[in-house]
Parts: sequence; structure tokens; C-alpha cells
Amino acid sequence: MSDFVTPRSVLVAFHPSLARAEELATALATQAVAAGASAHVMPLAEPSVHDGEAFLSRLRGCGLLVCVGGDGTMLHASAYASRVGIPVFGVRMGRLGFLTESVEANVTADFARVLAGDARLETRAMVQVQTGESEPLHALNDIVIGRATLGRTISVEARIDGVLLAEYRADAIVVATATGSTGYALSVGGPILHPSSGEMILVPVAPHLTRANALVLPGTARLRLSVERGYEAMLGVDGLHHRPVDSGSVVEITRSPRTVDFVRLGPETEFYQNLAVRLGWLRLDHVLDEPGP
Repeated sequence: MSDFVTPRSVLVAFHPSLARAEELATALATQAVAAGASAHVMPLAEPSVHDGEAFLSRLRGCGLLVCVGGDGTMLHASAYASRVGIPVFGVRMGRLGFLTESVEANVTADFARVLAGDARLETRAMVQVQTGESEPLHALNDIVIGRATLGRTISVEARIDGVLLAEYRADAIVVATATGSTGYALSVGGPILHPSSGEMILVPVAPHLTRANALVLPGTARLRLSVERGYEAMLGVDGLHHRPVDSGSVVEITRSPRTVDFVRLGPETEFYQNLAVRLGWLRLDHVLDEPGP
């Protein structure tokens, strides 16, 4: 495995509300120090100006961000890591997920491999969203434009590279990356993309009198979503940022210049095995009984 550099400095971030997360984070920091690296432990900061800047300041001096939590924590951590170009190693506590690489029961052995450089980097594409004159926001998972009021739909005109595609009246419009293809987009009928894919997925949620086909767009596409007058909406970015979208506003979505590198231990083909198990297509004991290639 060739493209991962053994880290000399590690920041171990943990979800402050998860039981045992801080304890496990401290144990991993101790393991990193024993392996010859410097290490710091911090709770994963909320994206406020004060806490976020303090977290970023510490992260900038590190070669690896270790994230103890779940997929939501990984999304939160990746938002910071993408800003400074630091790879992320995720440790899952609790329910099954798609983003983390290790689990609590195996993390000591797995982290030893990471500290020894026996790992690879998996680069994940991101998308960015621009509304008006504000600074663009960046998403690893998905961007959602949904209704601002329960019981009402939104009406959105969608153009791709200037060409009118559809006029959706729906509960929401989801634009997902390959990473987000196993999240909200999957639950509303979208396709699953390989993690290394740079394409985007466009899928409406509960469209009214309109077909609900999902569309896969190339990473070079420029998507323009116009909220029709008389409707108001909310914009959600990875579930971390939310802002209102006024009637008549335009939202532009493109490939982000940012990416996130996940630290992986297995081969690229392991994605398919994990997918089959986590979506219930195969039982784990059946996979373990299968002969290798």
C-alpha cells in the first residue's frame, strides 16, 4: 500500500456525547505516543467560529486525524480535514456505518497498522453550493433543498449546464456525492456509486405528479436550482449547516475543489463486501465462509 505516509503527529477527536468515546480516544493517543508519534486528544468541535478555529489550529500541525464516533462524526471531522488536507481514520462506536474503517473491538490492531504505514488513502470527492453572495459551502455527503414548512412542497427548476432538465414539485431535492450515495439519496431510490467516483447524483424526494428518476451527473456538471416564487425552502449541507432559501432564489452546485482522504486498511474491492453486508444482501457468516480470490 503505497500512498499513505506514517504520521508523526496525530489528533484524536471524539464525539463528546458518546459513552466511552473519550476513553477510547485517550487510549489511541497513548498508543500513538508509544509508537513514536506525538498525539493530542480533543472533543470534535462544533462549527462555531471560536471552537472551530481552535480545532483547526491544532489540526494544522498534524499528519493524521483519528475520528472516534460514527458516520455523522466522520462527516463533521471531514469538514475540518478537507480544509487543511489531513487524512482521516475513522473508528466506529455503535451502529453500522459506511465511512469509518475500524470498530472499537479491533481498533488496537488496526491502528497499529496505520501507525506502521500499512494503509492506503481513498480520496473522496466533494461538492460545493453557492447561494447569492455568500461564501460557498462544501459537502462530502449531500446537499438538500427541502421544504421550510411541514405539509408543503417546494417547486424547483433544475438546469444542468444551462439546459432545462425539469421543474420539480417535491418535498426536497437531494444532490449527493459518491459518498452520499449510500445515505439519504439511497433511501429515496438513488443509485450507489463507488467511493472513488467523481459523479454527482440528483434525485427528487416524493415528487408530486412527476417521475422520481434519479440522474447521475458528471463531476464537471454545473447544476442550477431555482426555487420558484411563492415557495420558501431550507438548504442543508451534510446535516451540519442549514440556511433558508428565499422565494425566487438560485442555488448553484458544482464539484468542490476540496477532497477528503480516508485511511483504509483493506483492498478497494472490500467496498463491495461491506456494502453487501451492511445493506443486508448477504449475512456476515456467509461472507466469511466464502473462499478468497
